[in-house]
Amino acid sequence: MSQLFNLNSPLFKFLSRAVDLVILNFLFVLFCVPIFTIGASLTALYTVLLKMVRDEDQYIIKSFIISFKKNIKQSTIVWFIMLSAGLLLLANFLLLGSLNGVPMIFFASTLIVFAFVYLCSLLFIFPYMARYEDTIKTSILNSLLLGFSNFPYLLILMILTLVPVIFIFSSSLGILSGLYFGTFGGFALFAFFNSYIFRKVFSKYEVKT
Repeated sequence: MSQLFNLNSPLFKFLSRAVDLVILNFLFVLFCVPIFTIGASLTALYTVLLKMVRDEDQYIIKSFIISFKKNIKQSTIVWFIMLSAGLLLLANFLLLGSLNGVPMIFFASTLIVFAFVYLCSLLFIFPYMARYEDTIKTSILNSLLLGFSNFPYLLILMILTLVPVIFIFSSSLGILSGLYFGTFGGFALFAFFNSYIFRKVFSKYEVKT
């Protein structure tokens, strides 16, 4: 029984990590409320999680707020860029219904390529800004280069991202499940799993001391 309540026991570490993720998820959702701050909130979330998967000592709430304040301007600009690009791609996909034959195949193929590039940048840009300090242009370019040069990891991230999204929007049950799961830790949990992949990718380009 004494081992059960040992601070170094696997059970205690699991419960402690679970509580951390619930707290992080609450902070993420709370700081996303104005909508335009979603980018800064994502960056802050990954700032904490990338430290967490490295077992670096840090205060979760304090680290989140510091990162949010530090990156709010740049992350907000990037968020609006990514949101605008995503809406533009969506509009073009919706317009495909008015085409047929060769033109539809050509434009559909082109849009799929652009959508792939867009998703690559979207997946890597906020974790990249959470880890490194760069200009917006350099951050976007480097996020693309990291994604394309680590294609297996990119595919894993896409699957981990797209499968839940498809499930959520497939039915009313999916939407309710997504709302419930997301409210009680889902966003932080998915980002936590993704952070292990980002740690592997980033460590390939960092000088070990």
